[in-house]
Amino acid sequence: METKILFSIFLSFLLITSCSKNKDTGPKLNLNFEDILNGQPSGWYIYPQNNYSVSLDSVTVKSGKYSMAIEFTGGSAYFQPITMSLPENYEGKNITLSGYIKTENVTEGWAGLWMQIDPRIAFDNMQKNGITGTSDWKKYKITLPLNPAETQQIVIGGLLAGKGKMWLDDLQIAIDGKDISDIKSHLKKSLSKNEIATLKKYIYPLRTYEPDGGNTDDLTVLNKLIGSSTVVALGENSHGSSEIFKMKNRIIQYLAANNGFDIFSMEANMPESYKLNDYTAKGKGNPNKLIAGMHFWTWRTEEVLNMVEWMRKFNQPKQHIEFTGFDMQFYSGAIDELRCKLKGNKKIESKIADLKNRLDEINDRKQQIKQDRGITDNSQSEIILTFIQHTIETSAFETSDKAWLQQNIDIIRQYLKLNNNEWRDRCMADNFMWIKENNPNSKFVIWAHNGHIMKTEQAMGSYLAQKLGDNYATFGFTFFDGSFTASGNNGLTSFKATKHEAIKAYPGTLEYLLNQLNEPIFILDLKRIKSDKNKDTEWLMKRLAYRDIGASGENPNEFFYRKISDDFDYLIFIRTSSPSTLLPN
Repeated sequence: METKILFSIFLSFLLITSCSKNKDTGPKLNLNFEDILNGQPSGWYIYPQNNYSVSLDSVTVKSGKYSMAIEFTGGSAYFQPITMSLPENYEGKNITLSGYIKTENVTEGWAGLWMQIDPRIAFDNMQKNGITGTSDWKKYKITLPLNPAETQQIVIGGLLAGKGKMWLDDLQIAIDGKDISDIKSHLKKSLSKNEIATLKKYIYPLRTYEPDGGNTDDLTVLNKLIGSSTVVALGENSHGSSEIFKMKNRIIQYLAANNGFDIFSMEANMPESYKLNDYTAKGKGNPNKLIAGMHFWTWRTEEVLNMVEWMRKFNQPKQHIEFTGFDMQFYSGAIDELRCKLKGNKKIESKIADLKNRLDEINDRKQQIKQDRGITDNSQSEIILTFIQHTIETSAFETSDKAWLQQNIDIIRQYLKLNNNEWRDRCMADNFMWIKENNPNSKFVIWAHNGHIMKTEQAMGSYLAQKLGDNYATFGFTFFDGSFTASGNNGLTSFKATKHEAIKAYPGTLEYLLNQLNEPIFILDLKRIKSDKNKDTEWLMKRLAYRDIGASGENPNEFFYRKISDDFDYLIFIRTSSPSTLLPN
């Protein structure tokens, strides 16, 4: 596979977006690596690949105090980029990225600059004229054509493909030959009195984010917003924000108690999530262990446990809400389901054991290449899966049991083909639709990241919106400032350890503008704003930078540059975030 294609997959998989440190005059691009935040160059996304190191270098520099060094450390050679997403798009015919590069013993690849205009409109990573061997500081440049009407995001950086070491310093960006620092910013930095007054007509202040069992009059607006929709998706821009998790819990409680929503479905592996329902419905098992069994630390928090405990209480004396999940990044739960249901058949047990061994080998290979290149030789695993599937089809199991076992086989097949986020989102949509089709009279609440529930691009939400239409309602979540739990260079950290401080939203971002309404928590009715086409809300119909963090704390200042009015029906704004509280291991 060409490095260009691999690089695009790498970017898609990581959902790379980043911006620079907040300044009163707007975002200032840290193109010389002198602006340092928590030991890292502010505004840069650095995700170290296996066998590479990325670091600030204060000895080998072109100018100033620091350069960025990328070095191959041994093993199998691949490539290592560093990434920055520009905070806005620019009018013009061409964009040029230039910078100084120094190399040492670069072999089996090249060093260079790279730039991509999304959605994959133009791309250059100097593959055809990259730098090899050992060379002193020299200025290089790449130029791409601009297409402002179609551009969603401009991403720049440097990379080392293969072995050796490179240094990068003093980058510059020019539009039609004019330095970007001299180009007037198009970012909207403030709201007028009329814009504030108009926007306040489209917001619904909320009493609290705490699921405290108190007055819920502020949530009655959900009845109007959701209407007849039977699938409500609740997003999150960080997988580690306590306030967002609590707000979602509060909304779920309201919808279950007042609107008949009876199935909860989470961005967690499907078989393992269904196991948690044994506790919420029947009180079986240890909820802490069952939550930990869903694999990701993001759900192993006091906030999620409190929601699970509420579900258990709500389900007495009879079940009112079911706990499910729709993800497919792991195969162990599906193997356990097959092993449990087919226990006693020695031939099948042997086949399942063989299948697990093959999956373990495939998983090891996937981990070695950072999951951004798929494993294609799955023929033997497919032969075993087909045999197991035939055994289930010809068995005496109830129809519902057969359907569930078949779904677990599908989970394994989905895992085998997993190579990027687009595939994962498509599979998650299919898995959720399986849940819905097997519960035709139910109402559903989905819990997932903003990037999964949104109605645009190849997100899970885009597939669901196509299938469900107005029956699918989405609530994105964001915050202005604060901190969050995340994984990073120091491992997984929370409030009790090292804080991950989110940079205050800078001028021009959605959160910066919404904070001018001076309301700590509110729902923004994007759907009605889009429909009304009021002149004072036209800015909300355009592309804006808004916060996106996920599970990583490598760059706590990440922002998408998108049309939020296309992504979600509604947005829940919370002024300040604090870290979710991790449960003990």
